[in-house]
Amino acid sequence: MQSMTNQPSLLPWIVAFKAVKATILAALGVLLLLAIHSDPVDFVVQIAMAVHLPLTSRLVDRLLTLAFRATPRKEEAFAAAAFGYAMLMATEGVGLYRRRRWARWFTIGATGSLIPLELYEIVRAPRPLRMVILLVNIAVVGYLWQRKEVFE
Repeated sequence: MQSMTNQPSLLPWIVAFKAVKATILAALGVLLLLAIHSDPVDFVVQIAMAVHLPLTSRLVDRLLTLAFRATPRKEEAFAAAAFGYAMLMATEGVGLYRRRRWARWFTIGATGSLIPLELYEIVRAPRPLRMVILLVNIAVVGYLWQRKEVFE
């Protein structure tokens, strides 16, 4: 899609990014609900093995630490948060896909409001993935801020 300035639109990429995040968060919510009636530690080990993650990896270690502290109530709360955040991502994505003006501002506000938290997390424990996500989110906010002509 071309804008009035003949620059290619990055909007389809932003919509795809929101769709991927919504899908991952919804899957996480489902996994958390499935884990409520099973041993959380065993569940983490099964998932790690299913996706071929080394059981000695930092990610699996963190997940196991969380699993040791898990209670059904905490798992339900995290599942609800994952579903809520997935709905937010899906709403942004659909609104942007349909080029609604409100979606532009909604996404700028929602994405921009998380940037201070992302900066805090990077300062606390810098990781390449965190930095990439921060840069993508800053780029999304900057792009949407500048490209109002893309929306109706």
